[in-house]
Amino acid sequence: GGVGKTTLSSSVHMKIARYFEADCIVDNIREESSKHGLKILQENILSAILKIDVDVRSVEDGKQKIKSRLCHKKVLILLDDVDDRKQLEALAGSHKWFGEGSRIIITTRDEHLLISHRVDEVSHISLLSPDEALRLFNRYAYQENEPVEGYRTLSQHVVSYAAGLPLAL
Repeated sequence: GGVGKTTLSSSVHMKIARYFEADCIVDNIREESSKHGLKILQENILSAILKIDVDVRSVEDGKQKIKSRLCHKKVLILLDDVDDRKQLEALAGSHKWFGEGSRIIITTRDEHLLISHRVDEVSHISLLSPDEALRLFNRYAYQENEPVEGYRTLSQHVVSYAAGLPLAL
């Protein structure tokens, strides 16, 4: 957590969304599915893509509606913070659910989840190098590219403690 998966995927989504018939972002799936259930997330996807309110009676009904209503649409969907295979099965069960050229971006802390779901490509995000981390810290702490006079050592300790995690910095 904190490496920038959500920030990076949201940025990619914004850059490429115009190339699709419709798009949507489903944020915080781990939290939202435990609070409200997968059925609500399915309704959100369908309603956002189809631009109408869609009622889903059950998770199985939601799967069928996604398959039948989106299978001819070129869509872009960002599924953020997935932590359970059931979430993927309910929201993006297979390639056949979506039209040709569709893209589903999935962020997760569990690479095995992506592999077991047979995603086409897994991208890894690297932590910041010490120099990159120091520049980011300086921008936020001092609104400068360099640390304030007399704070270089302290800044380096903070950056070292954060271990290259942008969110921590």
